[in-house]
Amino acid sequence: MTPQATLEFAPNDDILMYATFSKGYKGGGFEDDPANAAAARAGYDPETVNNYEIGGKFEFFDRRVRLNLAAFYMKYKNLQVTQTNQDCLCNITDNAADANIKGVEIEAEAILFDGFTLSGGATFLDTEYVRFVDSLGRDTSGNFLQRTPKNQWNIAGDFVTDLGGWQDGFRAHINYSHQAKMFWAPDNVNFEKPYGTLDARVSITPNDGDLTFSLWGRNLTKEFYRVNIIAFFGDEISRLGAPRTYGAEVSLKF
Repeated sequence: MTPQATLEFAPNDDILMYATFSKGYKGGGFEDDPANAAAARAGYDPETVNNYEIGGKFEFFDRRVRLNLAAFYMKYKNLQVTQTNQDCLCNITDNAADANIKGVEIEAEAILFDGFTLSGGATFLDTEYVRFVDSLGRDTSGNFLQRTPKNQWNIAGDFVTDLGGWQDGFRAHINYSHQAKMFWAPDNVNFEKPYGTLDARVSITPNDGDLTFSLWGRNLTKEFYRVNIIAFFGDEISRLGAPRTYGAEVSLKF
């Protein structure tokens, strides 16, 4: 059973307050690459989570500004935690008996002037393996959850205008995303430093039509970051994020 219940209160057309309780479930299973026969037979248990959330959605200045706020608390039982083991070079999934996530989310959007919209959001987290002793006997109780940044935020700008006689013929988008420090494993030894990436896109759509020409760039500041690591006998084997990348695109709607 995964029930959900929500209470909503709207004092006027510009404000919506809510409170939600929901329960989630994820089935158990067996290792894809078990280290030995015993590991192949052991498997791991299902996980469950109880989620509590309160929040509000607000609109101001004739709906030119929107603000969404939410605070949540997630309580896990038997959270499935997958780690790469350096001894067998295989992935091992264990169950953390108890784990908690507390957080706050903020989203905002504002039309600063006709054709230009500024938007952004941020998430702040406090997480903990309340009780977790893995199958190798390592006790990481009290540590921060792996692969979970302590905070993330982004800001974006969108501009749309006519281009000569072409209605909404020109579009430009720019976005900056930032991620705080993140631990790669439950032992909280190896971590990724904070980093941010800048992306942009410019598009032209002639004659109010379905044909669009675009130029885009990703990671324009050439940020050096990693998307995965494996701790290996005191060192780290890393997979890096894409470098600065440019591209051109033609799209057709039909």
